[in-house]
Amino acid sequence: MVRLDHDELRRYEVAILEEYGVPADQASVVVDNLVEADLRGVESHGAHLIELYVARLKSGHLRPVTEVTTVRDDGSTVMLDGGIGFGQVSGVAAMELAVKRAKVHGIAAVTVREGTHLGALAYYTLPAAEAGCFAMAVQNGPAIVPPYGGRSGIFSTNPFSWAVPAGEELPVVYDIATTAVAGNKILLAKKRGDPSIPEGWANDEVGRPTTDTKAASAQNLCWFGGYKGFGIALMVEVLSGIVAQSSFGHTEQTECALVGNQRLAKGWMFLTLDLERFCGLDRFREQMDQLIRDVHNTERAEGVERIYVPGEIEHENRADRLVSGIPLPVALVEEISAIGAEIGLAPLGS
Repeated sequence: MVRLDHDELRRYEVAILEEYGVPADQASVVVDNLVEADLRGVESHGAHLIELYVARLKSGHLRPVTEVTTVRDDGSTVMLDGGIGFGQVSGVAAMELAVKRAKVHGIAAVTVREGTHLGALAYYTLPAAEAGCFAMAVQNGPAIVPPYGGRSGIFSTNPFSWAVPAGEELPVVYDIATTAVAGNKILLAKKRGDPSIPEGWANDEVGRPTTDTKAASAQNLCWFGGYKGFGIALMVEVLSGIVAQSSFGHTEQTECALVGNQRLAKGWMFLTLDLERFCGLDRFREQMDQLIRDVHNTERAEGVERIYVPGEIEHENRADRLVSGIPLPVALVEEISAIGAEIGLAPLGS
């Protein structure tokens, strides 16, 4: 592992995207999403994704300039179209709109169809929480993960994120895939050359549970909690596929581009509540502080040194890595440097 300054990594990957026709302001949004994931310790959604994005730009499957258009606007509910551009760009636009409309109507829901990979969902829910909202984000994607008990793919990892503000305490942010792990964690383990993965992460290509990294399929993942995670994934598919009028299951509702057997276009929904309209924002913050402290002060089980609330470890990772740098595998730094070399950049970290 090597540690890189977050600003250096940011500048390098922005330069790469700009070379492939992504406007500077949009490239900054995309890369900020990746760097924030690495800062928070969510490496599955960090710097290593630049290879995927460049490949899709080169193939023409991903449009370098993201144009977000409005399909329908009814005030508290809005349907947008991301135009097969970068999901991060349309995602930021959608959440900013969701917060703005919640402040007007008390509650707002914004959907996006024809979006692409959003990256870590906490990137969108956390700013909404800091603006005084409860925020929820759900997203579907390619039909690669089998339903519980199945072998052929119907769902993506179908992640969701919730976030709420606090007062003196840090915001609570819950951001997970409905599978046991994100598929990118399997891919990252393969890149690192890890010999094994934890039990319960993935199956092999024919659906047999495995801890062998080489045999593990990034598509045939295990659901967290078994059928319970699968049930949540189904509801995510409803909100981000059917409600958003995006593609869902094996049904393509839009001009959806395909990369191999994977659907590139995704749909999602952002839901926001203006907390001032309910109990009052100040009172909410005070009571969230109390709830967080109740959790922290719970009598701990044997061998447990500390009890965390969701998002707390990521907040601490970020504070540390802003100072000490982002740890990246040498193989990944070399991979990103090779991409940079194609456009005349010096090796990353040199």
